[in-house]
Amino acid sequence: MTDGAVKFVEPHELDLMIGQESVTVIDVREPDEFATGHIETAINMPTSNFDIAALVDLTDEQDTDLVFVCAVGQRSFGAANAVLAHVDCAVSNLKGGIQSWARAGFDLEGGK
Repeated sequence: MTDGAVKFVEPHELDLMIGQESVTVIDVREPDEFATGHIETAINMPTSNFDIAALVDLTDEQDTDLVFVCAVGQRSFGAANAVLAHVDCAVSNLKGGIQSWARAGFDLEGGK
């Protein structure tokens, strides 16, 4: 059950969560941004086509927590807050977004 607040995770924390298969990463950037490079396991659900009902179904079916990401963490924080009241799981935001992920030395899939 969510405690009513979006948590912030650092890149190394997210990497551990992904390794333990305990989260689903939702990348809210637009498809052209996503194509330039994204976290390998991320699902692209841009803010322009955000589907809260699909996320509710996903968390119910897979019993997973959610971590939202975008370029720097602002759009993803808004999306995380929008979904928070609708899901029964932990909701987090990658602090600093994809830029912090890449600066921390983690790989991006796609792009150049």
